[in-house]
Amino acid sequence: MWQRLKAWLRRVPISDPVDRRNAVFMQLLLAYQGLRTPLIKIYLLASEWQYMTTAFFEKAAMGKGVSIAVDLGTDLAITVAAWLGVYLIRIGRFRQAVKQFLATQLISGLVAFAAFGYKVTPGDALLIMSLALGGLMLGRRALWTIYVSILVILAAGMTTDYLNGTGDAKTIFSAYHHLLFHTFGYALIAIILDRSIGALREALAESEMRGQKLQLEMLERERTQEQLLHSQKMDAIGQLAQGIAHDFNNVLGIVLGFARERHRLDEPEAERGVDAVALAHALLGVELAARRADSISRKLLNFSRRDTTQVETFDVVEAVQDLQSMLRQMFPSSVHLAIQANEAPLYIEFDLSQFELAILNIASNARDAMPEGGLFEVIVAPSDAATVSLTLRDNGIGMAEEMKKRIFEPFFTTKPVGSGTGIGLTVVYNLIRAAGGSIEVESQPGIGTAFRIQLPVARVPEQEMIFMALKAGIQVNNIGVTTAWTTAQ
Repeated sequence: MWQRLKAWLRRVPISDPVDRRNAVFMQLLLAYQGLRTPLIKIYLLASEWQYMTTAFFEKAAMGKGVSIAVDLGTDLAITVAAWLGVYLIRIGRFRQAVKQFLATQLISGLVAFAAFGYKVTPGDALLIMSLALGGLMLGRRALWTIYVSILVILAAGMTTDYLNGTGDAKTIFSAYHHLLFHTFGYALIAIILDRSIGALREALAESEMRGQKLQLEMLERERTQEQLLHSQKMDAIGQLAQGIAHDFNNVLGIVLGFARERHRLDEPEAERGVDAVALAHALLGVELAARRADSISRKLLNFSRRDTTQVETFDVVEAVQDLQSMLRQMFPSSVHLAIQANEAPLYIEFDLSQFELAILNIASNARDAMPEGGLFEVIVAPSDAATVSLTLRDNGIGMAEEMKKRIFEPFFTTKPVGSGTGIGLTVVYNLIRAAGGSIEVESQPGIGTAFRIQLPVARVPEQEMIFMALKAGIQVNNIGVTTAWTTAQ
């Protein structure tokens, strides 16, 4: 129950973090004051029949009736101010709530001291509480304002004693000589509170400054990561450039070869029917070759585009197959590329561009590990109902155990100067972990290296399941999406 009450007290629309923390305590204190004062008065009125005839009222300078009215009136004012403060805090006006409550207490204290005098008014506890509360909740300006107000209240009580000749207040000096001691005593309390509160607020300000600095550093780190990813993309593009140029030459050669067939229509002995068919086939070949060239250029441009991270749900099988042409360009002709993919689609949540970057980074390391040629395999298969397994294996030179332990460390590389940055596999590791997956490496010198990546299967909504199933050529019948999808898997 206490936890629920505490949670309710915390649900206040206050933006300032310090005021929001103090709001719980302040609501409890105001509620306590709002209950304590009337309950004590009710108890006194109900159980002590001599309350109205106590010496406290008999000694009052303003008369018994006025004194009782002042006593009950100030108690009522403080009670109303306490509950009004609770209401103001609940609607988000924290400082207004504290100010009106303290102002009511100080005004009530001034009225009480002026009515009863300094000698008979037991008001030190109330005044000290007002001083501490103002400093803690409102700051040093309120602290010293309340300090001056307390001296005025005490002086008012001493003035009443002097005017009525109460006790030993026969002369001005005897009436006000206690004020000097209170001046220094309350000043000492105010100084201690001022320094303590100042230290706390300075510590909080430093903490907030460190928090803002940390946020700026996190934003800078995110920008640096985006720049690093883009740098990795451009590095991969540089490695692909030679193969892409070679592939474009082949495509353009095909286009030119088919285009030369047009001269057959200009020859005198050309047979229009047969040659027209040949020309149609040639133009079809030109179109297909041009489409392939356009596909390659678009793939390269999309990959090199500098975008922020955009997580999407896609079929990892289709994504790997789409990468096949780029992977072939990366490896020399002495390296055989083999892709084994699951027949049914396997969906994951990842940034597609970053997924391609991770695959190309691993493929780049595999290419460097097979200078004499070899085999690079990509295997995509479901690991279990909730995980997709992606294995990238080469039969290159492999790695020793010490090197394998450090392979994901930033800037660790065994390549000569100018041939590697040592951040490619670090980027791969961070991308896989950020997507909720894991990556492990198995390697033996002279045998090869295998990277095994585990990624969580994406939760695809039912409508999206139907669309993806139809796109993959899976028939969805009346049995339901779940049955059709299970069959597809």
